[in-house]
Amino acid sequence: MPLRWFSVPIATFALFSTACRDSKIATYRIPKENDSPAPASPSTATPAGMPGFQNPGAITGAGIDGDGLAWTAPADWKPKVASAMRKASYTVGEEGTSGGDFAITAFPGDVGGDLANVNRWRGQLQLPPIIEAELASAITLVEVGGLTMHVVDLVGTAAEKPQRLLGAIVPHGGATWFFKLTGPEALVARKKPAYLEFLRTVKPASDPSPASSVPASAGTAASAPEQADHLGLKWTAPAHWVSKPASAMRRATYAVSGENGASADFSVTAFPGAVGGELANINRWRGQLALPPLTESELPAATEHLTVNGLSVMLVELTGGPADKPQGMLGAIVPSDGSNWFFKLTGPAALVAKEKPSFLSLIQSLKAP
Repeated sequence: MPLRWFSVPIATFALFSTACRDSKIATYRIPKENDSPAPASPSTATPAGMPGFQNPGAITGAGIDGDGLAWTAPADWKPKVASAMRKASYTVGEEGTSGGDFAITAFPGDVGGDLANVNRWRGQLQLPPIIEAELASAITLVEVGGLTMHVVDLVGTAAEKPQRLLGAIVPHGGATWFFKLTGPEALVARKKPAYLEFLRTVKPASDPSPASSVPASAGTAASAPEQADHLGLKWTAPAHWVSKPASAMRRATYAVSGENGASADFSVTAFPGAVGGELANINRWRGQLALPPLTESELPAATEHLTVNGLSVMLVELTGGPADKPQGMLGAIVPSDGSNWFFKLTGPAALVAKEKPSFLSLIQSLKAP
């Protein structure tokens, strides 16, 4: 769709789902392990000396070949007795529904690497394995409290009772930690915001500060957890956009309200590298609006490029979804210092069209530190 960008007054500028918080929080810690990990042999493949919960409010366990990790779990996640293979277990469910299972495990080394571990999880959902070239698009890299998390979201193919898996692979202290939520697809989808918020609380157990969520400050991504090897961007957000807590996937989130209760969502995300390139990212956005993918030759006519304060910006405007409730999307992709930043406004088509000048004003305010 050709773009018709408005000329608007310029102000200086302050992509997965908005995380929500549970009102009650319970904290658990994993102290440093005292016993050496058991060798991987048929007789000792299950580590010994790794007790589980002594009561619902306390956990014993340990890191492997290094310090452990600490986290804050939502209060409605019900702790279960840990097994020999698990650091901790929770039942994640809702009244009247079958629950999901949340497991925390840790093993020495890289446990075969990301590709092997992602394919192991895919096999659990009867999904075919992927190859090395497909791994980057299957993983989202998230930096939280000095930890690098490799996050995946997988949905099984069973027609009657599809299963879903949210998993995070976290190298730390010479070991690899796994945080995995599995269960019915619909349940896991509803619990995804709480899962992402949980990930933001994970930190080294030796860190004296409380494990808690760190919201991004309105108007600057530099105050949010930064991806490795790059600095953040700054912007000025429209005054009527309401800043909301950031999530594990987002640098910033804003709620945009319209008439008759209509609302739109503005998100800021950033990931190292090209993240598949412009065509792949535009087609990902088009898929979210049930639009067919573009070819490489069609991309120039569907996008617009401009330079803002020395930054290269690619803009796209999309309308799709059901005919009776069309959805709109305004998106910008901004490469900066080895990463790609994504600025996306989505919501009812009429509201997005109305907010287009505000979106452009924010984009025009982008600055590198």
